[in-house]
Amino acid sequence: MCWALAMHMQIANYRRVERRRSARVTLAVPLRVDGQELNGEEFIIRTHSHTVSQFGCMVPLDAELAPDQTVVLMNENTRQSVQCKVVTTRRNRDGHRYFGLEFVSPNSNFWRMSFCKPRARSLKRQYGPNRDSSSPSW
Repeated sequence: MCWALAMHMQIANYRRVERRRSARVTLAVPLRVDGQELNGEEFIIRTHSHTVSQFGCMVPLDAELAPDQTVVLMNENTRQSVQCKVVTTRRNRDGHRYFGLEFVSPNSNFWRMSFCKPRARSLKRQYGPNRDSSSPSW
């Protein structure tokens, strides 16, 4: 019995539910990032988004940045700029460095798209005969 409980806990931890404020979308948007590296040198880097959300994005960057550091992100398609802070840094297996950026002002609609709430069920269309006779048949 104890072994079964331990195994269940391991599986539950492995499959833990992420608690995000909005859904993430894999989307490559051309971006320009303006900021200052840890050594004080200013940079302008052209890159693209890896994933985006209502509150920020993850981007590959060849720069030395620290958490809570601010940068300016410009969408090359719309020319809109927004100030972001670095919230995560990751190095991929291929050696590329990815930074999680969060918008300082969260109501910017920077990506010009709507995001569903996390864990929201997708809309399902009903095909075939209409089960409710009071609603119109399409």
